[in-house]
Amino acid sequence: MNYFIADCHFFHSNILKLNPLKRRKGFEDVILENLRAVLTEDDALYVIGDFAWKLPEGFLEKWSFIPGRKFLIKGNHDWWFREEELYLFFEEVYDFSYLLEVRGKRVLLCHFPSKDLRTYRYTELQERVTRELKENNCSLLVHGHVHWNPYGVFCGCHLNCVKCINVNVEFTGFRPVSEEELPLW
Repeated sequence: MNYFIADCHFFHSNILKLNPLKRRKGFEDVILENLRAVLTEDDALYVIGDFAWKLPEGFLEKWSFIPGRKFLIKGNHDWWFREEELYLFFEEVYDFSYLLEVRGKRVLLCHFPSKDLRTYRYTELQERVTRELKENNCSLLVHGHVHWNPYGVFCGCHLNCVKCINVNVEFTGFRPVSEEELPLW
């Protein structure tokens, strides 16, 4: 089974200040516990960007107890890590996006939404997402990047006629989303 999660932001202490209504001290352990409770050795976990702020000593050992195969689609907070660091944690690392078939439908995995209503940063990347979706005839975009906010804004993908799901941990109860939960109808 394939599982999807985004915006773990492991060891990003400032995120506690940025989103105090959703993030509490120790959120990293909650994510790790949820992953261990859900995943099996036969599963694949796709981390859709913003994996960690830093990679402290001892974290690789904790991460290694997460069962299954692990893949990273880079987000803006993953850009500063060296490839060899990321490959300690992941079987494969994708720079921008990854195309996956789920239940006979083409699904694009990318950290960035097709449209982010809350900022004008990364507009060229949002345009690229929209282009890749259309060029590959995708049925769904699985993304992150847009964090929980009091306005209930998940993204603005619908304005580009893009069907999507935001798997940011702040929207998923800090647990991964299974392929069975994807809105592919």
